[in-house]
Amino acid sequence: MNLWELFVIAVGLSMDAFAVSICKGLACREQNLWHNLLAGLYFGGFQGLMPAIGWLLGSTVGVVSIVTGFFLGPIIAAIAKKFRPWFA
Repeated sequence: MNLWELFVIAVGLSMDAFAVSICKGLACREQNLWHNLLAGLYFGGFQGLMPAIGWLLGSTVGVVSIVTGFFLGPIIAAIAKKFRPWFA
């Protein structure tokens, strides 16, 4: 992974975290420092943890790219089947 790819992933994750934090802030009825710090720790922790877990799994398990299609294909087909009446 070169520096450009790392930059693009970082920008995408930061936009996702920004959107979620805006929605979380709008949904809170009361604001205090403890809730704000706790929400920031959760968002920052998970946004940093998920790419690390993905990198770890991708670097240790080489079969993930082969097996992924067999699991995700039926899941996506089931989701599409469930939502089909909404778009008909």
